[in-house]
Amino acid sequence: MSALFSFLKQKKYRFLTPARKVEESILDRPEFMYPDTREREKRRDRREGDDAGIQVNYLRKPASEIGVTALISAAVSLLLTALCVHLSLRALGNPPLYVSAVGASAILFSLYAMICAVLSFPDREKNHLYGILGLCIGGLVLITWIFTMIAGAQI
Repeated sequence: MSALFSFLKQKKYRFLTPARKVEESILDRPEFMYPDTREREKRRDRREGDDAGIQVNYLRKPASEIGVTALISAAVSLLLTALCVHLSLRALGNPPLYVSAVGASAILFSLYAMICAVLSFPDREKNHLYGILGLCIGGLVLITWIFTMIAGAQI
C-alpha cells in the first residue's frame, strides 16, 4: 500500500477536495418542496413556533430492505431459470437430474421473492420500487415454470 502512495508522490498527483464542504441536495431547495412546506417556511420567518421549522421531504424515501431482498431473490430465480434453459438446450432436451434441482430452486426463489415483496408493502414510510420489481419478476418466473410444467405434462 505504501508503494502506491510513494508512486503517487513521485508523479506529483494531488488529491483534490470537493469545492463544497457541505453536501447539499438539490431536493432541499424551496423549488422542490410541496406548497404546504413553502407556506410553513414563510410563516416561520414571520413568527417562531414549535412546529414552524419542520420540513417534510416527500421525494426521498428510504428503500424497503425487504423489497431489496425480494428483488435480489427474484434476480437469482431468473438466473437459475436461464441456467436451466441453457443446460436443457445443451443436453438436446434430455437434461440430467441436477437440472431439475436447479429448476426447483428457481421456483422456490421466486416464491420467496413474492412473499418478501408482499411483506414489504405495509410499511408506508419506505420506497416500494424494489418490492414491486421483485414481485413482477418473481411472478413472471413462477408463471413461466407453471406453464412449462403444464406443457411437459401434456406431452
